[in-house]
Amino acid sequence: MKKCWLAILSLMFILGACSGGGSGSEEDSSEAESSSGEEVTLRYFHPGVDQPGTREGIEDMIERFESENENVTIELETAGWDDAYQKLVTDLSGGSAPDIFFGGTRWVPTFAAMDALLPLTEQASEHIKLFHDPLQSNVTINDEVYAIPRGFSTRTLIYRTDLIDEPPTTWEELVDTAVEVQENNEDIYGFGVSGASHISTVEQYLNYVYQNNGDVFDEEGNVIINEPEAVEALQFYTDLYRVHEVVPNPVEYNREELPTLFSQGRIAMYVIGPWGRNMMGEEPDNDEFPYDNAPLPEGASKSNIFGSDSIMISNETEYPEEAWDFVEFITQPNEQKQYDLDQGLVPIQKDEMEEEEFHEDPFFSKYVDMIEYGHEAPKPTAWEPFQDIISEAVQNAMEGTDPQEALDEAAEKIEEEDLMPIQE
Repeated sequence: MKKCWLAILSLMFILGACSGGGSGSEEDSSEAESSSGEEVTLRYFHPGVDQPGTREGIEDMIERFESENENVTIELETAGWDDAYQKLVTDLSGGSAPDIFFGGTRWVPTFAAMDALLPLTEQASEHIKLFHDPLQSNVTINDEVYAIPRGFSTRTLIYRTDLIDEPPTTWEELVDTAVEVQENNEDIYGFGVSGASHISTVEQYLNYVYQNNGDVFDEEGNVIINEPEAVEALQFYTDLYRVHEVVPNPVEYNREELPTLFSQGRIAMYVIGPWGRNMMGEEPDNDEFPYDNAPLPEGASKSNIFGSDSIMISNETEYPEEAWDFVEFITQPNEQKQYDLDQGLVPIQKDEMEEEEFHEDPFFSKYVDMIEYGHEAPKPTAWEPFQDIISEAVQNAMEGTDPQEALDEAAEKIEEEDLMPIQE
């Protein structure tokens, strides 16, 4: 039986579509009448365009597309990332969705279940092969491609080079190094992790699950987050706080707050993507808190989650050919490379990894090296309630609940809310 939240979203979407709204309504079609060379206007929604260093590159990209497709005009729309998901849900269900939109890949299953996305399998069967395999899997549901990967990042361990001679390479060494830092330095924790109710808590914890050869769902979509591998990972994650006492209270922080703790001299190590350097505000060789990065310490294996963002096309667009032309254009190798360099992102396409520009900086190059150990993200039917359930399990364990009990409860809630991946 479909879950209540999905039934409501789907009903809203159907009612919105029947009302005649959307990017293809009569009111919007005065500038766009056909796909045969007449004038076409496409609305493109990209969250976070007004963040520093973002708008100019995207507008230049649009200008390049329009110069090669003179009959197509791209109208750029934006909102903050915190508001983007709700705005898209509202627009999709209300019949006013943009033709093309950029967003978290974690949203793809929800929008696909709403029948809000244009399937791209036919157009993208070869194009999708440009991207790393886990990213291909992230946007594919029941062998149907629903989005094109656009941005992603790997993770490395950031560590203080004035306090740590050699970075840890295993879970055991991670604990030992953190303990040693604290024994030799007052008022600093050896490590930092997140436990706040936030997507970063889910991603940070799942890194340990994958490093312990665990997973959230099996190949048939059954919940296995409460099996031994994931339980052991949560035990290790919580022991950092409750047993070894080498991290500040994780429940008080999400991952994006760890760079501040690091630059304030309150933690000596933490895990983050390449954007962490900008968040710290200093280059690695600074005098106050010199640092470097290293591959993530491994458990039973070396792994890191491939969280990503993707581009989707509305199932209600009147101009699917032109919309696909735009998506294909901006994700062709030369354009994708330019976007990744502009945005400071890890190369998202396989051949892109070999480009010299991504290896000139030894710090950034280590993020490229971690691509080899990427693991696809889980694909619950709806990410937001799934995120809340996993975050709550982590927080409960941090506060003293037995990890097995916390994950048993999480598994039960995932099943009760029918959040398992979409199956045929």
